[in-house]
Amino acid sequence: MKNTTLMTVVGCIAFLASTTAFSQTANPPDLDRDGIPNISDRDVDNDGILNGVDRNIDGGTARSGPLRGRYIGDNLPNDSSQELDMDADGLADIAVAELDIDGDGLADSAANETDIDGDGRLDGERQETDIDGDGLLDNAATETDIDGDARADDAASETDIDGDGLADGVSGEVDTDGDASTNGFDGDVDGDGLANNSDADMHGTGVINDYFQTVGDAAYAPDASVAPTIAYVSGEVRRILQIPATDNGLRVRVSAYPFGTWVYGDWRYLSADNIQIYASWAYPSSDPSQLKVFVKWQYTGPYSGIVEDYSNPANYVISEESRASAQFPGGGFTFVSWVPSQPAGFYYIAPDQQATGFAPPYESLRAALSSYPGFESSQYYLTFSGFFSSTPGLPGVQPIVNLQRTIMQVNRAWYGQLEAQQLR
Repeated sequence: MKNTTLMTVVGCIAFLASTTAFSQTANPPDLDRDGIPNISDRDVDNDGILNGVDRNIDGGTARSGPLRGRYIGDNLPNDSSQELDMDADGLADIAVAELDIDGDGLADSAANETDIDGDGRLDGERQETDIDGDGLLDNAATETDIDGDARADDAASETDIDGDGLADGVSGEVDTDGDASTNGFDGDVDGDGLANNSDADMHGTGVINDYFQTVGDAAYAPDASVAPTIAYVSGEVRRILQIPATDNGLRVRVSAYPFGTWVYGDWRYLSADNIQIYASWAYPSSDPSQLKVFVKWQYTGPYSGIVEDYSNPANYVISEESRASAQFPGGGFTFVSWVPSQPAGFYYIAPDQQATGFAPPYESLRAALSSYPGFESSQYYLTFSGFFSSTPGLPGVQPIVNLQRTIMQVNRAWYGQLEAQQLR
């Protein structure tokens, strides 16, 4: 009899245990026990702070309900690396099915969802460095889904990498990956861990870059059809500009249009921090060894006003002066030029934004560039010029990049004042 009773008790305990286990798995999580499942509860911990602005969505002191006055949940802020499910809805924040990370009722991909992780910092703010609150900084190489929408940043289906409601590539999207570094100064524009000059899709739009921003592909021959020419010209540009074979920043294109007896095209070098140097190249079709990689075309025909004269290749020669251009986005152009037996020089025009209330960075640029040989500047015209060295010859690519980087840093500090005052 006792054994029977004991077996009955054991059986009841087992049943209750199995029933409890079933209940826990069958019923969705409800942290504050208010009868509203966490997945649809606007205040998961019942602390009176709605999920969308609660710095710790699933942890706080309940202000009402059956657990009133008790601290429930965890002590992990939303942006803690240990917080894996900030709204405690049973879906991991990085899960494909988790479409509302902070549980505020707004889908992470919604245009009006401006604070995906509910940490009180808007996704577009410079101070927001972890948009999806997963503990990985937005500019970290290991952060592959910046806005936590379960679409990889470099996936073709990801059209808004930082989840700010602005499609990648539109003119208003100035910080594609939302890492507080504007595209013009960002060495990894789309935040996929690949430096711009090694990234075939540096803007994260799903469109392969050609590095030639102002001329469409129709202007150039398909690369496969002119591969030997590209290889030859690339080798010469690398040799002359001392670009290592391991540096992926060089791109050479061949023009699709004939121009007399010339084979010609453009080349562009893009540094890891988005500084560009580019020029035209050309050689007589009868003698590739006469290749010139810094071509400036000079019109020698009659100034007749007749269109045919200006489109006639016979009326053009390669100027004695060679020229290349260098720029960083938003920073204007620097022209690099030289003639035989002369040192290479540069010429830069600074931006003028006096209407904003900030004087142009004339003194800062003059101080930064004055060590170059033959340096001259004009405060009235905001121009700066000098030579790369006092000896004849062309510098390699690095001195040109260094010059541009110096100019960029001065301008960036200056523009930073404008951004701080929201005058940009």
